[in-house]
Amino acid sequence: MRLSRPSAIVTPRLRGVALRALPLALALLSAACDTTERVKNALKADQGDPVWQGDSTLLAPHPEVLFRVTRDSTGPRIVPLATMGPQGFRLLTMSDRGWRSFDIDYLNAGKSLTPYRGGRPLAPVSSTRGMWEGAPLDTIRGCSLILPGALASIPDGVEFFTSGKRPPLKAVTSLSAGELQTAIDAIPTLIAPAAGISMSMLPRYKREVFVAETGNGPRPTIVVVYDDPEVVADSVRQMGARPRHLVVVLDKGVYGYKPTFTYTTLGNKLSPPRYRYLDHIDVDDDGKSELFFGLKIKGAPLYTIVLRYEAEAWRELLRNERQRCHA
Repeated sequence: MRLSRPSAIVTPRLRGVALRALPLALALLSAACDTTERVKNALKADQGDPVWQGDSTLLAPHPEVLFRVTRDSTGPRIVPLATMGPQGFRLLTMSDRGWRSFDIDYLNAGKSLTPYRGGRPLAPVSSTRGMWEGAPLDTIRGCSLILPGALASIPDGVEFFTSGKRPPLKAVTSLSAGELQTAIDAIPTLIAPAAGISMSMLPRYKREVFVAETGNGPRPTIVVVYDDPEVVADSVRQMGARPRHLVVVLDKGVYGYKPTFTYTTLGNKLSPPRYRYLDHIDVDDDGKSELFFGLKIKGAPLYTIVLRYEAEAWRELLRNERQRCHA
């Protein structure tokens, strides 16, 4: 027995429906073609924009980012500084389009950020507002390229946030109060005089002491900052003058603590600015922290000096001189 497929019966009514539907089908096909062409053209435009190609390539793996906290008359902001991880520590530089994409990925409301204090992570917080959610959070007159800033609850004493939690630091043996005092007792007698500050003058300086368990040795790193409150006239040159600012970093050696970094300045307009110790954070996942310093001057809230411990001394790894408006 042979089966045959029943043939379609086309009635005048069905023919009319088909004819009426034909223009709509053609319109949909044309729209689809137009959409495809627009997508292709957009892709071609991206392929022809090497700056955006570089930005998108940088953002694609969602690298971990270090953020600096700035504080001024407009209030505190969380501003991106650099990427970090085993591939290295690099300042972030992008186009306006790249920064806007970055803002969506890292800073929009609800994004998680980890505050750091004393080299250790605190409980993560959520961003409450990114830079370009609605109207811009900040504007700078005459600025064509601005670093994004975000709002979040910033714990006291926090200078840095990260986009994720850093690996743990290498363990060190903590210092007793007596050991700390013994270590810094060498500054007035040996280190300060060599830097141009006599032992008799040092008591007039305000002193700040920071103990940083950086993991760069078996014992903590000690950072001591001395500031003479005297304001030196801007006409005084640094050569031969007594420094009004001294930074000393001490690390444990074979025979006790020794200086591994010193910095002095007169602190007026004819000399380099005074430093401000910020914190220590591991930026390359080796379990050892880098030291971070800022400046004690207005108008440079993002200026950052980063020191790395190499060959038993702290050496400059990176210096960020740019501010939020950098074009």
